Amino acid sequence: MTSEQVVPGPVRDTFVTALTPETTHIAALPDPLPVGIRIGLFVPEGSSRERIVVRAEHDETGYFLDFFQRTNDGETSSHDRVREDGSITPLENLILVRRHFDDPEQARQERERVAAHNKRVLEILRAKNLYL
Repeated sequence: MTSEQVVPGPVRDTFVTALTPETTHIAALPDPLPVGIRIGLFVPEGSSRERIVVRAEHDETGYFLDFFQRTNDGETSSHDRVREDGSITPLENLILVRRHFDDPEQARQERERVAAHNKRVLEILRAKNLYL
């Protein structure tokens, strides 16, 4: 890989530092870290079923790492962007748990709202090749 195809080492290290509190999987981030390639992160000892996918990119403001994580409980996910300065920005995320309503009309509206939201988020994740 040429240097244009990988994230500089110090930037990769910043990504690792920023995401270490989020998941133990970040230790599996490749070094060198390629740009533009979907990477699934797995814990070497296989102690967790969390599913995590990352993709490093570069834009006019610098390098960033988009991060999608689905936790073991199946009720939580994270979709974030880590910038080369270590800042983390939450991005649109799936709604995996929805509110319960006794009223059938409210329940229907909630189902439709969640379905429309998740459809839009899935399109975003698929466009980035981050959907698991």
